[in-house]
Amino acid sequence: MIETLPTPTTDVRRCVSDLESYGYCYLAAALSDTVLTRLQQRLSEQAQAEEQQGLAYKDGGPEQNWGDFRNQNGDLRPEAFSEAAGGLNQRLWMLVNKGQAFVDLLQHTQMREVIGGVLGEEYLLSSHIANIARPGGVAMRLHTDQWWMPPPTRPHRRHLPAGSVKRERFDVDDAPGQAISPPVVVNVLWMLDHFSEENGGTRLVPGSHLLGRQPDADAESIAATAAAGTALLVDGRTWHGTGANRSDGERRAILTTFCAPQFRPQENYTVGTRPEVLRQANDDLRALLGLKVWNAYGRTGHPTADFVTPGADLIGELRPT
Repeated sequence: MIETLPTPTTDVRRCVSDLESYGYCYLAAALSDTVLTRLQQRLSEQAQAEEQQGLAYKDGGPEQNWGDFRNQNGDLRPEAFSEAAGGLNQRLWMLVNKGQAFVDLLQHTQMREVIGGVLGEEYLLSSHIANIARPGGVAMRLHTDQWWMPPPTRPHRRHLPAGSVKRERFDVDDAPGQAISPPVVVNVLWMLDHFSEENGGTRLVPGSHLLGRQPDADAESIAATAAAGTALLVDGRTWHGTGANRSDGERRAILTTFCAPQFRPQENYTVGTRPEVLRQANDDLRALLGLKVWNAYGRTGHPTADFVTPGADLIGELRPT
């Protein structure tokens, strides 16, 4: 473990430096008291309503670890992620559809400066979700957020095909001095409550982003600890996971993930974003949602179009008159 670790800062340059050195950083006082209260209220309202209407997704029990979406036969098991099946923590998806407070968060200036410092001028919103870690929730297995990234390999080595990579099946090349993949994902955890060891603050393995491999099962990790209103930014290669909540209160967080424009987002915003959200979206939000054409990728017609519009008339099969 690294002895000197990042501490909360308001300095964007230091945040980028901490991300490069340790694999994570803390952006202090990222949320004002007014914004923090607004997000807390909107999230709690949405979570309660989804529970009341039978729409809640629950994990964090011994049999609902994140990523275990299929049984041994390979069949999806949606019924496993419920309170009746032992799920404790509540996750909420597609926050872009669930309130202006969540949409406004994507315009956070300092956060976006850090993201740009890592991913460059162009990037996409990969997911914008929330996790409410409740008492009794167990620790998530350590993972990375770019687990799907095929690693560099030696010439003529028979590698695992990129389309065969799975959450539990990775390509491993143990050759000494092997190069590692660059960061193409950054995750932002907005702390709506304080994070502590006791309430399941996100587990991290400092420096693991430079190891060039997926997590060791017995890796020693630490808990991210900071005050409510702090933003924790994590390099997509860093080993991390939700901690076990041993407190008597819930720990709320919004999880915003960005990825480079070459990659597939976790949430499909081009078909999943509600029309009223798209009607009000500015060009920056439309670009984050994948509606901006990037080097002719993502187009629906002529490659010189700057943006695409879902539902617009598309040229079909034609005959000359």
